[in-house]
Amino acid sequence: MTTEQTGKVLVIDDNAVIKRLATMLLAKKGHSVETASSGLEGIECAKSFKPHVILLDVMMPEIDGYEVCRCLKAEAATKDIPIIMVTSRAEIVDKVKGLELGAADYIQKPYDHEELQARVATQIKMKTLWDELQEKNKLLEELVKKDGLTNLYNHRYFHDRIVEEFSRSKRYGLALSCVLMDIDFFKKINDSYGHQAGDEILKKLAEIILASIRDVDIAARYGGEEFALILPHTTIENAATFSERLRRSVDETDFQFEGIRIRVTVSLGVASLPENRPQSHTDIIRFADEALYSAKNAGRNRVELYRM
Repeated sequence: MTTEQTGKVLVIDDNAVIKRLATMLLAKKGHSVETASSGLEGIECAKSFKPHVILLDVMMPEIDGYEVCRCLKAEAATKDIPIIMVTSRAEIVDKVKGLELGAADYIQKPYDHEELQARVATQIKMKTLWDELQEKNKLLEELVKKDGLTNLYNHRYFHDRIVEEFSRSKRYGLALSCVLMDIDFFKKINDSYGHQAGDEILKKLAEIILASIRDVDIAARYGGEEFALILPHTTIENAATFSERLRRSVDETDFQFEGIRIRVTVSLGVASLPENRPQSHTDIIRFADEALYSAKNAGRNRVELYRM
């Protein structure tokens, strides 16, 4: 035997008797009910109460139910809440108008008690399923952006974001830095300890990066053992300070695999707008890559800034 689903219901009606009746019938089924006596009050209540369904009277003073429905469907916070229009009139044109504005259903008053409860229960179920679908879609969208091993953003997402950030920084004259980081002698680690050890090091390194960056920064696995970071509103001096702190954190971390300690160091290259005068997002990536190459050539386990 299944338990009937309950939820939050907002009743918007200027008739006190109708509100009391709806509240009594819905509360009897376990629903949490809030009421509003006017369209404007109902719109505000919908934003704060966040109901699963709205029972909306068509005929109200000031603004009628159609206008309330239009307003609710125009607001991001309330557009997905199903609305059941309530009217004492039976003309088809009234029903069509409400449905065209986005209402999910229609019911006439005086209410048939069982019909009201059934229609509300149906819309609550539909809203719950919709919310679950939206959450799953968000999770799927996030997974598409992420690298499966490290849980950092992937190469494609990094490129999408650096295009956006470079364009915004260029337009508004804001600082922007790009950092490329590479694990030193990573092939030797894989050859000596196996690819499983290499994977554990990549995951541990991702944790260190995530613990080091701000919420506005973007960290990605650029490919293999290489990582890329976008640092908005960050000058080359601040990016250099950040990169040196990150390098030191890695150098001081005790990496282990199956009880064996493994020495891990990284090399980092930094390029910035406006200091390096990149003309495009591809320039700032290329400049950071050249700086990383310089760090490798200079002995590794170091930070190098792009030199023009």
